[in-house]
Amino acid sequence: MVNMKKIILNQKSYLLYDEIVKFKSEIEKIKSKDYEFILFPSIQYLSLFNKSKVSVGTQNFYSVKTGSFTGGINLESLKDMGINYTLLGHYERRKIIGEQYEETKEKLYKSLSSRFNTILCVGEDSKLKRDISYVKKELKYYLKSMESSSLKYLSIAYVPSHAMSEADKSIDSIRKVVDYIKDYFTSKYNIDIEVYYGGYIENSNIKEIYEACDGVLLDTQSIDIKLIKELLKEI
Repeated sequence: MVNMKKIILNQKSYLLYDEIVKFKSEIEKIKSKDYEFILFPSIQYLSLFNKSKVSVGTQNFYSVKTGSFTGGINLESLKDMGINYTLLGHYERRKIIGEQYEETKEKLYKSLSSRFNTILCVGEDSKLKRDISYVKKELKYYLKSMESSSLKYLSIAYVPSHAMSEADKSIDSIRKVVDYIKDYFTSKYNIDIEVYYGGYIENSNIKEIYEACDGVLLDTQSIDIKLIKELLKEI
């Protein structure tokens, strides 16, 4: 069985309540047999998608179980709400929030062991000639001592943060890193893994990027249903 490609929508902390209600109504009208949406809305809106046909995930959570953790968001309660995806390692969590690699690894272990479909972001912070070496270093750190049986819940998003605002990455360099990540999991763990791209994406390059990987991770475009539809026309 061939998995459908993914259109991943990371809405960050943009939309207000009336805007997300309207967005929900519009995104649920889009049907396709070729791809599926995975929506990561702001956490306070997750309950709005409790019975939605769109797959929904959390942008963040606390890596412990239920308990006396004021402000903490635990996976147990999210699973009870029907949430089944997590997004980890996004560069904004490190650069803006100050999340350390150690904390991301704890969340990775918690997410996989809780059987959440886990999207882990990797990618270099600055323009490097050794982008594959950077990604390899991240993968080795995150996956060290991880139960190989839990990796069936894992997918990878290649998100080079320096290539978010302009087309720093050629399609050949994107394909090279995507292929490396796939080969890494095949050779080391004997599993096939989905790999997405989350750098600079626009109408002119989405078709080639989409064909080179298993889906795309959209950021600011993901809050505008009109822009989403324009991108979808290209693929």
